[in-house]
Amino acid sequence: MSLLHFLTFSIHSDRDNGLDNGRLCLRSVGDTDAECRTLNVWVATSSLANKQTAEQAHELYGMIPPDYRLNPNRAYQVGLNPYDSRNVKGVEGSFYPIFPVEVLTDKGGRRSAFGIHRDANTPGSLGCVVMSGERFVTFEASMKALVAQGITRLPLFVTIT
Repeated sequence: MSLLHFLTFSIHSDRDNGLDNGRLCLRSVGDTDAECRTLNVWVATSSLANKQTAEQAHELYGMIPPDYRLNPNRAYQVGLNPYDSRNVKGVEGSFYPIFPVEVLTDKGGRRSAFGIHRDANTPGSLGCVVMSGERFVTFEASMKALVAQGITRLPLFVTIT
């Protein structure tokens, strides 16, 4: 078996007043215990403070829907060749697209245009997974290291509780 890398994003919805943060993790699995580990963890969030309930994942600008709520049951992947979005307000840098580009939730919500990027606007996002500038710098370095190994996409598993 070869070494497999993947991302997980987990967040507790609407725990406090204000914006709730989750964790974006880069993980690996392989043949040995040393290959099965968490490689990096970043504090990240999705959506705005007033759209962070689990049910709002079905609505425009709510959190990224968890993969177990997608219809049909689908898996996310993150493209490791980012789009240059320096001129896009709120991104203003690299945008790592999340595929599929559009998803349908099990409650009929149609959501699209997800990505991972630096939070360059007011805290939060319109459904993307975002993090502060310094965290995003280390995220980009990790993604560039994977691209140097020939990896172009990573599975992404999303959990909202």
